[in-house]
Amino acid sequence: MTFSQNFCLGCISRMGGMKKGWLLCVLFFLSVTLGACSTPYSSSGRVGEVAQKAQESKREAFNQMLFKAAASVGEVEYRLGPGDVIQVSVFGIRELGNLEGELDTLGRVSLPLVGEVELGGLTLSEAQEVLTKAFGKYVLQPRINLAVKEYRSYRVSVLGEVNKPDVYALRGGRTLLDVLAMAGGLSGDASHTVTLVRLGKERKSMIIDLDSLVSMDASKGGVKYNIVLEPGDVVYVPKAGSVFVDGYVRRPGSFPLSTPITLTQAIALAGGMLDEAAPDKVAIYRVGEKGRRFMVKVDLDKIRRGEMVDPPLKDNDVVVVPSSGVKVFVSRFLGFFGFGFSRASGGASYGVNVGNK
Repeated sequence: MTFSQNFCLGCISRMGGMKKGWLLCVLFFLSVTLGACSTPYSSSGRVGEVAQKAQESKREAFNQMLFKAAASVGEVEYRLGPGDVIQVSVFGIRELGNLEGELDTLGRVSLPLVGEVELGGLTLSEAQEVLTKAFGKYVLQPRINLAVKEYRSYRVSVLGEVNKPDVYALRGGRTLLDVLAMAGGLSGDASHTVTLVRLGKERKSMIIDLDSLVSMDASKGGVKYNIVLEPGDVVYVPKAGSVFVDGYVRRPGSFPLSTPITLTQAIALAGGMLDEAAPDKVAIYRVGEKGRRFMVKVDLDKIRRGEMVDPPLKDNDVVVVPSSGVKVFVSRFLGFFGFGFSRASGGASYGVNVGNK
């Protein structure tokens, strides 16, 4: 038993019934106040582990959606390019059967009778129409059969937050979904926004939302954003943005926005609130127009009761969980006099322990 506990108990024993009752009433009031002000959001560090596992499960589920979307697309409409070897046959004319030609660097191919024909960038059906017109100058109503005998081999780079970044050699028509699947899907800190850089005469870049890409819902875009890659394309998956949680939480720090998270989820990732936290005075500091930061006050108790929507967080948001003056006072008061307090079952009230038991 500590000195403060001996001193306090000695004082109680020397008091009359009224004074003793008064002191016990004060202690009872303080314990009830602390219990009433406690929050179900404060908990052991295990909350953070559970929240982290939930985030990992969401990332794994997204990668599974990505692989499924890549497999469901099937064959894409291939466009001819330099290095492709085509085979052309004109039905009914032996001399024009099984003609072969390789597209040059400009996408042109040289064939008997018609000479040089430009087919680069065309689909097989489009190229067949061009060849039909070309042979139609020499053959009456020609029926053309066109096939790709050898697909060109080309390289694309997949960089950033993927599980297997590398330079991939591709053959035939390969899409953005294909190469992301080849790269093993997204890593833990990956953003769901991909940058595709296309090199060539006119260098350009495209920003692609992966959430829309893997969606099978036509109203959200679906696989129509699944772009067929070209030689030299660079696919870059950047790191996700971050949110910061500070104040009266168990593990303050930054947390990636690899998947969308709400305010309560971010606090859970930070291990939950400490006992002295004030859940009704949480603040979100957010960057607005012209780079100015503004504050949004949130009452977590109202969110818990369904009176307020749990707000989704944005990149660079800073969440500050302040302390409750009453809780801090009670905690220090009981600590000063040597009265320990521990959480009772349910996590929303406290039991006061007097002395060593």
